[in-house]
Amino acid sequence: MRVTVKLGGSILEDSGIRMHLLEQISRIAVQGHEIILVHGGGKSLSRRLSQMQMTSQFIDGLRVTDAETLGVAVMVLSGEVNKKIVAEMSHLGAKALGICGADAAAVRCTKLSDLPGYPSGIGFVGKPSEVNVFFFNMILGAGMVPVVSSIALGPDSQLYNVNADQMAAACASGTRCASLVYLTDVPGVRDEKGAVLGSLGRAEIQKMRSRGILSGGMLPKTSSCLDALAAGVSSVHILPGSSPDILTRFINGTLTEGTKIHGDN
Repeated sequence: MRVTVKLGGSILEDSGIRMHLLEQISRIAVQGHEIILVHGGGKSLSRRLSQMQMTSQFIDGLRVTDAETLGVAVMVLSGEVNKKIVAEMSHLGAKALGICGADAAAVRCTKLSDLPGYPSGIGFVGKPSEVNVFFFNMILGAGMVPVVSSIALGPDSQLYNVNADQMAAACASGTRCASLVYLTDVPGVRDEKGAVLGSLGRAEIQKMRSRGILSGGMLPKTSSCLDALAAGVSSVHILPGSSPDILTRFINGTLTEGTKIHGDN
């Protein structure tokens, strides 16, 4: 099975949880499954920006990225966070290759402010538009795990900051993955009463968005889920990354937690 796994939120910051997940990814890869690992790093980026006395601003869950913020984002996401994950996977015996979208034009993007409905003041933020499937097939065929940071390449050969959820959806659909798994620091998508929904469809997502039940990071995440489904990914899940053996149980079909996203109304 070919699966894209997105790792983000507080679970990326917690070394114990992160290592448990990377151990599972390493075992799954050894079993012959092809794993594309996409990671965020927003908390690390916000912390570094704060240290540099730079303000973090967000619009609809997306980080406003001027030229100076972009430079820090590349340093943190494609450098510090990416290479830490690669080193940890190497320690676990996995062959991991850390990349960003600029490497071999792995992921190209469109400038977000050029798309209808997006604010012009969001800066160097892109939305993935094209994936180099040949490059990913080459990496996966060599038995390696591509570890992808959320920096993509624009049509002007400019680097752009990309929401990691959107990056994961693009990688999943662009490489014809069977499944897309978002590992988060929440147990799944909650309704207005706080209960975790076992499944969630397009119409329900739109209703929850309009009522303000979904907000912040869940806005681009749920939109990315629907984008992946529309592009042919069969199975999309939002799962609690801290749950024991969550990925192993997903692969062997014994999963009971989280929210499955479907495209039906």
